[in-house]
Amino acid sequence: MPKTAQVSVTSTPTLLVTANRADQSVYLHSSSGQCFVGDSTVSTTTGYRMDNGDKLSMQLSDNESLYAVTASGTVTMMVMATIN
Repeated sequence: MPKTAQVSVTSTPTLLVTANRADQSVYLHSSSGQCFVGDSTVSTTTGYRMDNGDKLSMQLSDNESLYAVTASGTVTMMVMATIN
């Protein structure tokens, strides 16, 4: 069963998807601004940039988590994750 969430991302790395023992399919939609996606050390210079309205699908391996950060302010990230 997919898990869905609306996550408020700030200028501190924010957890989007919790690590799991199994691989996960993840679908992201940046619904209110620009943010950067990556591991727990993600920054605006090292993360994958997502602009307002961007969508991204990706696979996470077992025991991988996913974070996001903004340059400033708060962005709402729509997240759906399902175990493969």
